[in-house]
Amino acid sequence: MKALTLTMAAFGPYRHKQVVDFTTLGEESIFLITGPTGAGKTTIFDAMCFALYGRASGSDRDQDSMRSHFADSGEPTYVEFTFELRGKTYRIVRMPKQMKKKERGEGWKEDPARADFYIIQDEEEKLVASKIKEVNEYIEEILGLDYEQFRKMIMIPQGEFRKLISENSKEREEILQRIFKTEFFAEVTDYFKKQSKALETEINQFEWKISQEKERIVWGEEADADLENEELSKVRERLNERIDHQKQMVSDEKAYVNQLQQTTDTLQNQYFESKQLLDLFEERDRLSIEHQKLEENSTAIKGLEKEYADAKQAAEVRPYEKQYEERKRELDQLCSTQKDREETYNRVKSEFHDVHEEYVKEADQQEDRDRLKEAWQQKLREKEHLEEFLKKNQGLEDLEKDIDKKRRSLSDLKETEQKIHEDTKLMKEKMKGERSLREAAYEKKQSYQNLKIRKETVERLSKEWFQLAKLRTKYQSISKGYQEEKQTLQSIKETYEKALDDIRKHHAYTLSLHLSDGTPCPVCGSPEHPDLAGKPDEVMSEEQVDRLRERHKEAERSFEKVQDELIQVKSEGEAQRQLTESIWSDLKVEHELSEDSIEEERQTCSDEMKKILEEYNDLKEKIEAIQTIEKKVDQMDQHLESLKKEKDALQQTINDQQQEQTKRKTELESLKENVSSTTDHPGELVEEAAKLENLYKNADKKWKDIQSLYQRKRDEWQKIQTSVEEGQNYLDQGKKALEQRKTEFDQTLVQFSFESVEEYQSAIRAPQKMEQMINEIQQYQQRVHVVNERLEELNQKLKEKERPELNAVQEKLEEMQEKLNAQREVVNHLNVSLQQNESIRENIRALVEEQGELAAKYYDIAELAQIANGDNHLRLSLERYVLASYLDEILIQANLRLDQMTDHRYQLIRSDSIAKRGAQSGLDLEVIDHHTGQQRSVRTLSGGEGFKTSLSLALGMADVVQAHAGGVQLDTLFIDEGFGTLDDLSLEQAIGCLRSLQDGNRMLGIISHVQQLKEEIPAKLQIDAGPEGSKVEFVFQ
Repeated sequence: MKALTLTMAAFGPYRHKQVVDFTTLGEESIFLITGPTGAGKTTIFDAMCFALYGRASGSDRDQDSMRSHFADSGEPTYVEFTFELRGKTYRIVRMPKQMKKKERGEGWKEDPARADFYIIQDEEEKLVASKIKEVNEYIEEILGLDYEQFRKMIMIPQGEFRKLISENSKEREEILQRIFKTEFFAEVTDYFKKQSKALETEINQFEWKISQEKERIVWGEEADADLENEELSKVRERLNERIDHQKQMVSDEKAYVNQLQQTTDTLQNQYFESKQLLDLFEERDRLSIEHQKLEENSTAIKGLEKEYADAKQAAEVRPYEKQYEERKRELDQLCSTQKDREETYNRVKSEFHDVHEEYVKEADQQEDRDRLKEAWQQKLREKEHLEEFLKKNQGLEDLEKDIDKKRRSLSDLKETEQKIHEDTKLMKEKMKGERSLREAAYEKKQSYQNLKIRKETVERLSKEWFQLAKLRTKYQSISKGYQEEKQTLQSIKETYEKALDDIRKHHAYTLSLHLSDGTPCPVCGSPEHPDLAGKPDEVMSEEQVDRLRERHKEAERSFEKVQDELIQVKSEGEAQRQLTESIWSDLKVEHELSEDSIEEERQTCSDEMKKILEEYNDLKEKIEAIQTIEKKVDQMDQHLESLKKEKDALQQTINDQQQEQTKRKTELESLKENVSSTTDHPGELVEEAAKLENLYKNADKKWKDIQSLYQRKRDEWQKIQTSVEEGQNYLDQGKKALEQRKTEFDQTLVQFSFESVEEYQSAIRAPQKMEQMINEIQQYQQRVHVVNERLEELNQKLKEKERPELNAVQEKLEEMQEKLNAQREVVNHLNVSLQQNESIRENIRALVEEQGELAAKYYDIAELAQIANGDNHLRLSLERYVLASYLDEILIQANLRLDQMTDHRYQLIRSDSIAKRGAQSGLDLEVIDHHTGQQRSVRTLSGGEGFKTSLSLALGMADVVQAHAGGVQLDTLFIDEGFGTLDDLSLEQAIGCLRSLQDGNRMLGIISHVQQLKEEIPAKLQIDAGPEGSKVEFVFQ
């Protein structure tokens, strides 16, 4: 990734839009970022990291502190970053969450965070993603680094150099995994582990299944009870023998079942024949009893047949009776209706004669009504002419009054305008001196910000000092434990060595017992033995020496552990001391560094901040008062402008109204000529017109009402007269129809043999009752027929036959069936056992075959899984083996720079020590000190040495990663401080190393206050602080 441009607005100390164009560097690939403390040097890194990941570069910065305190409420905060990666150009725009004014109403609302990501091709932008999650995922995908990895490899913020080399092996593994994309090897290892575990589980499952099948085998009573625990081959052999025996048993038992079945079939046929004959005898007995009961019911059935015949004839007569009754009801209704019509006719006829007389009277008064109408309309015309004249005259008077009123308002506006001019002049005098107040307030605010930063630095120093004190206390505690462990080890070592020496002396004494003069010594070969070994006082046994040896090893391990802890805390303490001294040096305090001097400096900062804050608030109140006056002046200017517009509009209105006044006077003179009435009061004319109107309308209404009533009564009389005539015709027709239906009903009674109406009515039955009667008759007749026929048939069949004895035959049949069922159970049991054993034999064969195939696979996969997972003598997994090769390449490149910067003293190597307690090995780092010829942990390096080592490692990592095709491309590296820990020689060596980077077309940005760097590096990104926020630009020497 190579940075091209960075744009910031309302971000950190930058209020106004700032554009950092890295393309202006040209061939100068190294540049220095310089400026006063708090001006915003590290903010350049924050903006770049925020644009890519939505987070700042340092571990102590957060997103909520990114908005500039200089910015106004209407100025949005955003960062825009354009960069080049693998020949493609990308642009990302990101805005943090911030508050903004509501578009409607008062108050504020939260504007959520946003991000847009573009790709630029052929000078055209294409939007790739516009959601924060999608943008973050896309950035990680194309860069190949997440936020933490990017921060460690491209941006190295303040105080975080040592993290790059002091990360433990596991964290370093995660970084290298992502960079070199070795997840495949981890997946291969995991695949082998899962396959091995799955195969082992399957083999165990097959073993369990085989044991379950062995337990299911059905053995005979003669089988050995412990046979199931025998070897599988012996069990399978005995199972084959058992199955052959079971087959023979099944064959024998089936033959006996067939014999019993034949006997049972014969008895069963005999039983069925006897049972059928007995059923016929019992059926004839039941039918004889039923025939007797049917004969007894014959008299009742005959009476029912007579009743049904009478009811059927009555049903034939019923329709004629209904027609007669219907005609009778219709005639009664016609008589009642005709009576009502005649009464209505007489009443309407009388009313019509009365209305006719009134109608003739009103028709004779039509001329009087016409004269009233003409007089009324004449009065209306006179009233309209008078009203128009009076209305015009009143309008003229109102217009003249309004003109006078507006003239007075115009005079008031001129007076108000003059007063505002005078007040504005006084207020502008009070506004003088605002600029000097603002400059003084800015200086106070800047001083307060500087003191605040200084106080934060002091508080940070206090925390670091407290951490240093803890490390010193811890060092003293561990040092004490170290001396104790050392003494313990020395004591055990002396005891152990003495025990070994005693054993050697004892062996020499034993050897001396077998020596004699002239016999050569088996050790030195001398034939003379002037000084034979004496017998030692006490010798330990071999078990005691072994226990002592174990104690000695345990003491050595304990001593090494405490020694490692002592080295670690000493390294941490040294680094912590250098950090506190560096912070104290940056504060430029004359006193010696101590807890009291830190507290004194913190209190001094607090007191000065409080004093400056009070002075700033006082100035702020004065500025706010002037701002209030400014707002009032603006309001008064606006008011003056409004008054001028109002005054001009009012003058124009007066002019227009004066013209209208002249026009209306002329119209009034013309209207006055058309007024012929002798009165000046329209009300009198209105009263006269109203009286005439009332007289005319009453007369006209009375005439129209009588016309309507006359027409309605005449129509009503004619209509009722027609209705009476039609009703009489209907009444005559009804009487004739009734007489006809009466004759037909009487004739039908005679036809169906009914002597009277009473006899006919007593024979009537409901349809449901008649249906019930005929069903009962038919069922009786059908049953009599069926019983007689079946009795005749049974008598013929049973002629000359006797009733059989069924119980004896049934007892023999049941006895034989019990024997047959018992024998079948025996055969079924034998078949089930045989089928089960045959199934078990086949299952065991298949299971053994599959288990053998899985075992062959398992032996190969399990061995691969152990090796790939690091279960080997090096405790090195497959993925770590690959990562270790990448790390070796990185160390080669890093050592080229470290050798130059340390004057050939230090060399980074990958530790070949086996990790303790089963941990993975292969990625730990150590350093060779060529001055002492010893290897030691990188954590033991001093602050300056650690800076040079971490810088070399970061540069070497970037070289190796970029060299691998398709890997992460790192063309940019930023360093935030750290050079202050170097002496003059080391600084010169570091600068020389950094200059060599220009050959690789890599851009390197450095923040530092070291003067020598300012002199050596011509390209500078200059940051200047001001009252309106900081400004940034490139400066070239």
